[in-house]
Amino acid sequence: MSNRLLTLLAIGVAFAPAHAVSAQAASRDADSLLRRIRALDSAVMTRSRSVDSIRRMLVRPIPNVDIREGPIHVRTDATLAPRVRNAVSSVVEMIDRRGGTLVASRASAHVAVIRRDSTRSIVGMLPVIAIDADTTTRWSMIGERQVRAPASASAIANGLAAIVEQRAVQGVDSALAAWIMVGRAPLRPASAVEAADAYVEYATTESAVVRRCRARDISACLDALGVDSAAGSRLDRWYSVDDYRALVRFAAPAREDSAAVAAWIRCPRDREDAACAIAARALPNARVPLPLSASVRFGFLREVLEAGGVGAFDRLVATPGTVRDRLAAAANEPLDRTVRRWLDRLEGSRPHRMSIDATLVAASLGWSALILGLAVIRRTSWA
Repeated sequence: MSNRLLTLLAIGVAFAPAHAVSAQAASRDADSLLRRIRALDSAVMTRSRSVDSIRRMLVRPIPNVDIREGPIHVRTDATLAPRVRNAVSSVVEMIDRRGGTLVASRASAHVAVIRRDSTRSIVGMLPVIAIDADTTTRWSMIGERQVRAPASASAIANGLAAIVEQRAVQGVDSALAAWIMVGRAPLRPASAVEAADAYVEYATTESAVVRRCRARDISACLDALGVDSAAGSRLDRWYSVDDYRALVRFAAPAREDSAAVAAWIRCPRDREDAACAIAARALPNARVPLPLSASVRFGFLREVLEAGGVGAFDRLVATPGTVRDRLAAAANEPLDRTVRRWLDRLEGSRPHRMSIDATLVAASLGWSALILGLAVIRRTSWA
């Protein structure tokens, strides 16, 4: 009996430390798991607060002032309402004068929001007035526009009109969209900077067809604008040998044609006329660029819509046929007459030389005399 008791006691003593170690290990595992759970809970709470912050930023309350006039519907706040009303009136007038029913219907399908906001800059946050193109859909292809605050009614109208111009060309057929290329309709008048830039391009473009256009060859002007397609290759119609060096600055031959690519590299580097001719002649017909840019064509389209008056844009979109047929229908007159008036307006936009104020001249002379006097005094002191 005593031997059996001693055996049991020995077995108990042998297993007792192992059970204690196992219990301590389980306790440590539980503590580690608890700490892990608490860390994950903390991360989830932090991320949820970030998500809530982003949601509040994106889903802002819509301003409570509702302004409707004609096809334009805008929501804004009470402090901006007087300026926004004036802006809406000017945009409605623009649609009535140059737009038509198509522009009006596309504008009326959306509700814009004009509110105060801020934007980052190198000096910190700057106050702006944000013009949100649409509140009826979650995503819009027309982004938000911003004008610096405090903005006048004309500045707000300019931003709102730009959105209407973008709406106008959405959904037009690919042929017309490819010719316009700018992605908006020219419903607003051209600014002085736009007119001056168009004249500079028209007057300085190195192209044979543009030189004929400047000489009042109407068919050459229509060809340079991409309206008419005359017989022959684009290179022969639009450019002469003297224009090849300027041409290859904007167009390169196919990279598979190694000889033409080598000539294209030598043309501007070594000023070799023969290399320029090889590179230009290697251009496929589709890669020869139009001599006048999309911005100049945009100005011509503005002249067309100005000539056509009310409903001009409707006729432009609805008329079948070539680009020339559609432009003539929109202008509601022979296109040659429109081209002549466009040339007159273009040549009248020649920028004047910058005038120098007399006060600036006097101040410059004064500073020059002061610097010269100081230099003479220092030289005398050294002597």
